[in-house]
Amino acid sequence: MIFISSVRLRFIASNLAKQCKNTIKFNKIPSKNLFQLAIDGPAASGKSSTARIAAQRLKFEYIDSGAMYRVVTLAALRQNLSPLSLDDASKITYLAATSHIFLHTIFNPPPISHTSSSKPSLPQTLVYLNGEDVTHEIRSQEITKNISGIASNPDVRQVLVEKQRALANGIYDYEGENSSFKLDTLRKSPKGIVMDGRDVGTVVLPNADLKIFVTASARVRAIRRYKELQQQQSTIKKPLIDFNKVLEDLEKRDKSDYERKISPLKKADDAVLLDTSDMSVMEQADKIIELVLKRAKEKNFDL
Repeated sequence: MIFISSVRLRFIASNLAKQCKNTIKFNKIPSKNLFQLAIDGPAASGKSSTARIAAQRLKFEYIDSGAMYRVVTLAALRQNLSPLSLDDASKITYLAATSHIFLHTIFNPPPISHTSSSKPSLPQTLVYLNGEDVTHEIRSQEITKNISGIASNPDVRQVLVEKQRALANGIYDYEGENSSFKLDTLRKSPKGIVMDGRDVGTVVLPNADLKIFVTASARVRAIRRYKELQQQQSTIKKPLIDFNKVLEDLEKRDKSDYERKISPLKKADDAVLLDTSDMSVMEQADKIIELVLKRAKEKNFDL
């Protein structure tokens, strides 16, 4: 169990209060009308791709909780703050509380320009920091190398969990004055939300209508990640990727995720376990949609 001092809690509350004064709220939907689907799982288990496809087919909003930690990491690095420095921890928490983080997923986007495929790309999530599109910047190696320090900061997690819960209840954080994002592109009345991460079912949305823990063997997940990396470098000359190194890095990430003291990766007691080792992404989505429709019927949701 994590204990946060009363001083730190007052600090968080104070900054969140300041943030609320400057945050434009829109598309507010009572949480009772939104079906909440929580998907957790280790790296490369297929949860994110599957969550996006399921959201598209169910006409749900998709929330990438991990992207929010990447945004805070970017904001901290831009301020020359060290994610691992105790001296900078409170400043980073302040950034997390006062930064406007907005997520929006585009369903049925056009094919990626540098590929020869004519098939539509997977749904893509756009990420905005204070109105600036940082979708690609937060996926850089620099962010990946530094995100663990942000994710292990208990005060930052406290702040982001509240933001994530707001999103799950249909309350969006939008900085309208300088944003290039257009409000009319939002999905108007979603019937539910899909959020994926590592502690969604256990911490962020403990009362979600359906929780699914997606997993697969380490080797299968390493093969998936290896293929992703190969595709990413197909148009860029980079050193050859070592599969064994990919597997090793994945196993290290698993150990870190499962053993960390703050919100460790674990299956919620009431979550459905879905092993995707022998399933395609579409098969995973089909299964999840089947589970959602069954649970919705049990709970009298009109999807």
